[in-house]
Amino acid sequence: MSKSKKRNAARWRVGYLFVHGIGNQKPGTTLKWGRSTFDALHAVHGEQLVSWQEQPLAASPEDAAIRHAEAVVSLGGTSHRALFAEALWADRFAELGRPSARRTLTFLVASLPLLFWVVGPDRRDLRVLTLPAHGLRGHADAGLAQMRLLWRLLTLAVISTGLVYGIVLASHNLLASMLLLGLLAWFVRSRRNLLWHVRVAAVDEERTRLLLAHLHRKVQWMERHCDEVVIVAHSQGGYLMHRVLSPTADRRHPKVRRFIGVGSGLKPISLLKTFDRSGIGPGLWGLAGLIPAYLWGLGPWTWQLFAWFTQAILRQLYLALQMTVTPSSALGDTQLAELQREAAAAELHRAFTGMPSLRLDLAHGVAIVVAIATALLLSRLIHTALKARPPCPLSLDHYRRHIEWREYSSPHDMVGRMLGPTLPDNVEQPWIAPVGQPLSDHTLYFHHTGVLPRRLAADLLGDLGLKREAADWEQAVTRLDEVRRQQGTRRRTLHGLLLGTFAALLVAPQLFRRPSILLAYLHAWLPLALLLLVLTVLFSLLAHRAAGKAARRFTVSLSGAALPRRSRWHVRIVPPGPRLLPTATTATGGLVAVYGAVRFFLAAQEYGETHVWQGYPFLLPMGIGLLLVACASAAGYPVRARWYAVIAVPGGMALYSAPALAFMSSPWELRPEGTLLGTLGICLALGLAGSLHARLRAVDLTAQV
Repeated sequence: MSKSKKRNAARWRVGYLFVHGIGNQKPGTTLKWGRSTFDALHAVHGEQLVSWQEQPLAASPEDAAIRHAEAVVSLGGTSHRALFAEALWADRFAELGRPSARRTLTFLVASLPLLFWVVGPDRRDLRVLTLPAHGLRGHADAGLAQMRLLWRLLTLAVISTGLVYGIVLASHNLLASMLLLGLLAWFVRSRRNLLWHVRVAAVDEERTRLLLAHLHRKVQWMERHCDEVVIVAHSQGGYLMHRVLSPTADRRHPKVRRFIGVGSGLKPISLLKTFDRSGIGPGLWGLAGLIPAYLWGLGPWTWQLFAWFTQAILRQLYLALQMTVTPSSALGDTQLAELQREAAAAELHRAFTGMPSLRLDLAHGVAIVVAIATALLLSRLIHTALKARPPCPLSLDHYRRHIEWREYSSPHDMVGRMLGPTLPDNVEQPWIAPVGQPLSDHTLYFHHTGVLPRRLAADLLGDLGLKREAADWEQAVTRLDEVRRQQGTRRRTLHGLLLGTFAALLVAPQLFRRPSILLAYLHAWLPLALLLLVLTVLFSLLAHRAAGKAARRFTVSLSGAALPRRSRWHVRIVPPGPRLLPTATTATGGLVAVYGAVRFFLAAQEYGETHVWQGYPFLLPMGIGLLLVACASAAGYPVRARWYAVIAVPGGMALYSAPALAFMSSPWELRPEGTLLGTLGICLALGLAGSLHARLRAVDLTAQV
């Protein structure tokens, strides 16, 4: 028998079929996911024990149509072979007709209410927000869940405001409007219209069946060459392969033993399909349209009251912090004390006279009643429509058919993290530790530094019968994933704290002038958008850097090789208790420094630069540095002493800056900056002591990875 015939007759113990998600993928791009799995094995065991060969089959027309490769694993004294292949379905859209502009835009408008479900609570948030908190840890988890939800809403608000601003600006320029409309028309009709892919899967059953038939042939090709088949499907590919493996499908695939959905589009596309089948789209739009009326009706009891309370606190805090710029020797001056009492009384009078009425007038009451009544009516209609045409089933009957079904997702992937529809028990796996941030996590599951390729490598070793090696890999991957998950939670907590802190600093000046959250947000929108962009880029780079170090540490832990000192990976997290002192003291010092800088700046604007202390500009970097340290301490980072040394540098410059002309010959205790710098010095000293104690209590999670 010839060599080519032997290869045609060859069979593999197991084959992995990778199915891509939404996009215009080219041949070979999805096969790289299998190569990432192979590279994880290769990095540990070396090329003498693990090898990769592209296109191992004879180049028949059908074989050539499916990009594939053979991985040979020579462990345990025996060579084991596995087949890796890709199922490309994006190229089939060329045969399904050009995208329709009208249908695409109609589908987009009808699907917009899904955004309220996407940005809502996920399983983690719901579990924390609905269960009673037990102790300090429970309250911290609940606060983190609320922060995540507010973060999503703020991001959605910033993006929506940017779109509205762009539309308004374009509408005032005829040429810009025509250009944008032309680009939109070209995009909608082009092959780059990826929304058309989603629409076909969600509402166009005829075209979807053509794609399913194409994927059926891919799975049958794998079954002809392998004893067992594992399907790994990403995003929309997860939905399509779920349809291929469904018990109601036209064809059966008895050799499929495992189905792994990654950031699967099963939930969102099933929801879109339900919207279309049951005709509940108008009802959902009605519920979304009631939100402004409901918020306006509750305004005097909620956001208007919150804005008034926030302004009152800001103005009272500003008065209280003026004490930090008052000379200590002047604190007993009766005239100064009288002026301070008058200022506090004036602010209290301003606060009480500006307090919104807690009594609802007729207009607000009617708005609430109409909103609630209409919502109940629409909810009843939606419930009736869903009962008449129930949602698409999300079951594979996998237990009876002996198919192992897993669904992996990142905690920041808006596609995979959706709360519902619910899947069968034990299908949704623990969160895969993220590599990037929400804008990119959906596409980075198979990154060469990620956790998922290493988990697939452990599965592959088990499928090839290498039980001991598979157990070692599974144990190492589990430890890596747990540490990466805790590191990601800490990093995201710091990200959220920084965003919330500096967003509050941006909004505070506007709230200080007028109690309107909407106006304060609109005035601070552009800085907020820039802040979101900068923090997203910065923390994405930090996440990639940490992921690279984690991957090298994982390789060393299994191979036993030496790791260079500069490439070592440490994740030292401070327990909640020791975080309290450095967080409280540095946050207090940061607020004092920032408010002191504002106070001197306003005085300089009113009286002139020569009549105020010349060192007040150094207070701003000092305050920002203290707030950064406070956020890092609250997130669980063991802050080094050198950060306090850096913060103390502008403090020293401020200390030796020239005083105001009126205090040139006065002793230090009569200068207005004396109390301020003394307060900041105490906060720095207490923060440093707390951070040193926190570093001693920090736990190194990477000790066993």
